[in-house]
Amino acid sequence: MREDRVYKIEVHVAGICFWGDKVLIVKRNSKRRLYPNLWECGGGQVRNGENFEEALIRGQREELGVEIKPLRMLKNLGTYEIITNNPEQSKIPGVKIFCEIVGFARGKEPEITDEHSEWKFISKAEIGDYEFIPGLKDEIREAYGMIEK
Repeated sequence: MREDRVYKIEVHVAGICFWGDKVLIVKRNSKRRLYPNLWECGGGQVRNGENFEEALIRGQREELGVEIKPLRMLKNLGTYEIITNNPEQSKIPGVKIFCEIVGFARGKEPEITDEHSEWKFISKAEIGDYEFIPGLKDEIREAYGMIEK
């Protein structure tokens, strides 16, 4: 029974966040264990006591310096998994949420931490110009489809 044992797992949340008609992407630092030098949209671990939206709001503020408004989970690609080389948790489950950037935490543009090496706002036409973590290109295209409706 569930009550007999506590299972500790890492769970993630990520956001595809728009500023007008552009999406914010960040390049993972070359020293990152998983997916170094690939582009992503930002996110992170859900902490004890947080729901997905609270974790995403906190994470985007801390890691990217952006204030966001979560809009909804992506319709077809809302869940994902990160494959690890950790035998205790070989897959980290996560959810991806479509968001709007409503401001910046510390100025007039994103401010990244040392987890990332650069940031950009890109258009739908530019998606193919970047090497993203697996599956993210399709998810960004899906999110663009949502804002175009």
